[in-house]
Amino acid sequence: MIYAGILAAGLGVRMHRQDMPKQFLLLGEKPILVHTLEQFIVNTNVEKILIIVPEEWKLYTEDMLSQYDFMGKEYAVISGGVNKAESIGISVYYIDETWQIQDGDILIAHDAIRPFITQRLIDEHIAAVKKHGAANTAMVTNDAILVSKNGASLDEIPSHEHLYAEQTPQSYSLAKLKELLSTGVPLHKESEFPRLWLKAGYEMRLVQGEYFNMKIINPYDLEVAEALLKERNT
Repeated sequence: MIYAGILAAGLGVRMHRQDMPKQFLLLGEKPILVHTLEQFIVNTNVEKILIIVPEEWKLYTEDMLSQYDFMGKEYAVISGGVNKAESIGISVYYIDETWQIQDGDILIAHDAIRPFITQRLIDEHIAAVKKHGAANTAMVTNDAILVSKNGASLDEIPSHEHLYAEQTPQSYSLAKLKELLSTGVPLHKESEFPRLWLKAGYEMRLVQGEYFNMKIINPYDLEVAEALLKERNT
């Protein structure tokens, strides 16, 4: 079974909107979250979908999604955690309690605010997890990365050729995820689940990302996303 976990539990403070988190804002005529979901709904390999949202927005999300066609796919809206790692952990527990994790099951965890994910990315993640157990999405950085421990002075400039920018999806063997979580890893203290995965000694392959697989964080990002959407629709 292949599950998609749409990570939408953030409150989006950098969008400077007090009325709702950014994943529910309109992109064109539909919420950002719905654009993202549609890419997983149409993918024939994805069988079940979890939408992980803030507790206080759970009923709103359920009402909103009832208006859209999931093409017969089973989905559930669940409350997320304090960070991405905890939301992934909550997803694993929910899947195991509801459907029972089996060998070969896969979780594709993707940011709700990356609505331009492609079918190529989803399919390559599935193939990578089947072969290696886990995968992350990476892009070569065009800019040099600077390291500053105090935020005021430069400490280090790492070698550019070994640096990549992380995107999502992050995808995992659910059996291995369950095994890792059984060790009591401190999810609330670690926002990056892949760091916990690597510390546990598991392999994680890289899947080439897309420049337009952007994360909509602030008002400028939303303007860029609107322009991308218009270009795609013309």
